[in-house]
Amino acid sequence: MNRFGYQRNLSFVLNRKRSNGHLVYTTLKRDSPKKIFLKPLNVTAGDYSNYKYDMITVHVQYNREIMDTFMKPDTRYITILRDPSAQFESAFVHFQFDGVLPGKKTSRKNIETVATKIQEWFLAPKIYLEKLKELKWEGEKGLRYFYAQNNQIFDLGLHVDLHENKTAVENYIDKLEKELDMVIISEYIEESLLVLKKQFCWSLEDVLFISKNQRSEKAKNYTVSLALKQKMREWNAIDYKLYQIFNETLWKKINSYGPGFYDELKLYRKLLKETFLNCTHGSYYKSLGRLFQNINYKPANNTGWVCQLLAESKSNLMKRVRIRQMPPKKNASSLEEADHLVNETKAAPLAAKRKSVT
Repeated sequence: MNRFGYQRNLSFVLNRKRSNGHLVYTTLKRDSPKKIFLKPLNVTAGDYSNYKYDMITVHVQYNREIMDTFMKPDTRYITILRDPSAQFESAFVHFQFDGVLPGKKTSRKNIETVATKIQEWFLAPKIYLEKLKELKWEGEKGLRYFYAQNNQIFDLGLHVDLHENKTAVENYIDKLEKELDMVIISEYIEESLLVLKKQFCWSLEDVLFISKNQRSEKAKNYTVSLALKQKMREWNAIDYKLYQIFNETLWKKINSYGPGFYDELKLYRKLLKETFLNCTHGSYYKSLGRLFQNINYKPANNTGWVCQLLAESKSNLMKRVRIRQMPPKKNASSLEEADHLVNETKAAPLAAKRKSVT
């Protein structure tokens, strides 16, 4: 999504008060563009009535009523859901929920005990959840609390105070079904992106990607049992219900795609493999906290501009996006020169090797 918008000189919603542009759980208001956001491209600073945006891809809580006031007309709303058993396990490691458990914290030297730590969490989950309110994350007290149960529907706008209200939950899921144009399912990312491509009239190149910022196999050398996965789904029961509904919706869209879906999926997967081989040259790890070790890739030399954008890290691409929208006096970055190369080279092939494929 970031690459799509960046290549087309679109304006992004970015929090000018955070270097990564994220809004996290900042409450959106009608005056947020004036008080929080970087101004859009080609708009005079201070002309707030024209602060209208094309893209919002940072961490933010969904609020359709407010978003519609600063997003351009006919904006399409897309989100991604993940099986809560996998999502909670990942969050447990990344946000270090084991910080509220008694005893020695897990380290990389004993990472195989992560599953054991999750099992320990489920001995008294409500007690441990409350303890997370007292711990800080990124300098903010209690932030981890919101990540620890039904985080996906919370991100989509249903406050935790309503999670025990069955009617409110059902009504809110109905609302999301009406409002969201596309819900990608993480476990079927390739199928989802093909559906998105057709629905939004994108090209295959628009939906190419290289998986990055994900845990390496080295950082995940433990097994989560089926019984523990089921516990995580039950703990995140609202998220699991949400996931099942939109997973079913995805497969309905696949079934109505047409007879050529699986042939196109085969071509798409072949293209993804070729893109990875042509656009990357080596990998590196980035450590976050005690346990979370992410893998990223180095862009290959002498390839097209699209290849560069595909292979570079998520943070690097977001720097490009941010630099473009910052006031000129603050554009002090080595990425400046690359920014104005976009218009000259954005149509370049992914790599010379792949010309015959495209």
